[in-house]
Amino acid sequence: MLFQEVSDSFEKTKKTTSRLEITSILAGLFKKTKTADIKRLCYLLQGVVQPSFAGIEIGMGEKLAERSVSLTTGQTQKEVEEDYKKTGDLSKTTRNAMQKRKQSSLTKDDLTLEKVFDNLYKISTTSGSGSVEMKIKLLSELLSNARPEEAEIIMKIITGKISSGFAEQTIISALNESREGSKESQEELERAYYLTSDLGDVAEVLFNKGFEEIKKVKPVPFKPIMPALAERLANAEEIIKKLGECVADYKYDGFRLQVHLKNNEIQIFSRRQERMTHMFPDLIEAVKKQVKAKEIIFEGEAISFDEKNQTFLPFQVTITRKRKHEVEKRSKAIPLRLYAFDLLYLDGEDYTKKKYVERRKKLEETIKEGDKIHLSTQKMVKTAEELDRYFNEALKKGLEGVIAKDLNAPYTVGARKFAWIKLKKSYESKIADTIDATIVGYYYGKGKRTKLGVGGLLTAVYDNKNEKFKTIAKLGTGFSEEQLEWFSKNLKPLKEKPENVESILKANVWVEPLIVVTIKADEITKSTIHTCAFKEEQGLALRFPRLTQIRTDKKPSDSTTEKEVIEMFRMQSEKQA
Repeated sequence: MLFQEVSDSFEKTKKTTSRLEITSILAGLFKKTKTADIKRLCYLLQGVVQPSFAGIEIGMGEKLAERSVSLTTGQTQKEVEEDYKKTGDLSKTTRNAMQKRKQSSLTKDDLTLEKVFDNLYKISTTSGSGSVEMKIKLLSELLSNARPEEAEIIMKIITGKISSGFAEQTIISALNESREGSKESQEELERAYYLTSDLGDVAEVLFNKGFEEIKKVKPVPFKPIMPALAERLANAEEIIKKLGECVADYKYDGFRLQVHLKNNEIQIFSRRQERMTHMFPDLIEAVKKQVKAKEIIFEGEAISFDEKNQTFLPFQVTITRKRKHEVEKRSKAIPLRLYAFDLLYLDGEDYTKKKYVERRKKLEETIKEGDKIHLSTQKMVKTAEELDRYFNEALKKGLEGVIAKDLNAPYTVGARKFAWIKLKKSYESKIADTIDATIVGYYYGKGKRTKLGVGGLLTAVYDNKNEKFKTIAKLGTGFSEEQLEWFSKNLKPLKEKPENVESILKANVWVEPLIVVTIKADEITKSTIHTCAFKEEQGLALRFPRLTQIRTDKKPSDSTTEKEVIEMFRMQSEKQA
């Protein structure tokens, strides 16, 4: 397949903001794609060369990319940098430079999708002595044979900017449309992706064997499963009314981890599908001793625990275990307990489709008692009074609350359904829960904060229907100086507002929507300046918002959704009535 087919489709998507139109354009591209190319195409549309859990990043800094542009076009690197300062987008700068190109390859070949993918894969995996020059050479080879519009999309992939245009849900919808699928087949495609976190593999199965084979996709050890998510209700009465008799699990405020075991190899993944095995040598040893299975995938919450005082430590302590260096030293200083709470796969059998009571029973049979891995503490409850008592018991132990679970529900991969319902402490707030929001911009600091750069944050919730971030709070309190310094180092500034952000407010600096924070607020109010649930000149906003945590364990798409905020506003209104 010629890469021009991809760039032509990309040009069309730039002219519309309609998700339906973008889906249709991508579906047309998939119809032209041969089976041999479909996996490569799906990965590149996601801005990767392998699924995220593989840990292979394209890993080419902007300065190296600028050198490649300079070498290819004959412009000086200073000229490239000056144009980049004007555009704020290296892919646009690359296109501009290619259009003004001072030199051209005498033997120019048409770029194929395979060639682009192969070079980008080599850039991602090249390391060691001479790797810098090799990366520049590989990118320059692509650019020298590219048309300006092809060069732009290649640079978007290199700089990680393409993924904001093609979210996974849109790609899945396009794959379904390209094969004239139904609503049911769309759901099967989604489930297959959520079970494997590998869109390239799912697309290849679809193109090779069709929808019938997609239905047979099941969990595979070392491919992380996207976690089930809990809904929320205002109180114990509503939960019992919804579920009837149910089981309530303690809600631990730690790392949500997924443990995979096969052939004596153990891998641990975060809720973001990141491989974190090397960070938890203590848990690896515990799995070897306590888990009785040849192959297993189970979930648990890892939380720091003070053995001397027999108390749980706060998330801020637990998160310090997430580090790449001095791992052994840190594991001894801050010991963890892993509370296993669900079984997803065991010895070749998919447990996600089984009832919760069956999954729990088998989990209890599979994990032996020990010091490090424990089964989550839980209790069967029939009445709101019983649930409230258990909830208060959890709070006294320093935990967040409880999660009520439907005894007969399957494991809802990658979805937020009423199979699980959380009940959390409301902190004297009218809101039933905290909000997880993504930072989309920041404001300059004043006074003591001037030197730190960041003084306030513009945050947004996620409209998962349209794959947009919509503002809900301008956050100016709750920061420590260390957190502001962390934001200054880790927020990625942009020249323009990201295409997937809807905002009436203007930030001093727009940033890539990458970092999630947890916000506590007094209530949800109507607002004329925030775009969450915006309708008839009014949206929803948070009153007196305060930062409580930086959630590096969550992806932007894990943010509280616009739909959830609307539901929380309804619950708040009923509570006040």
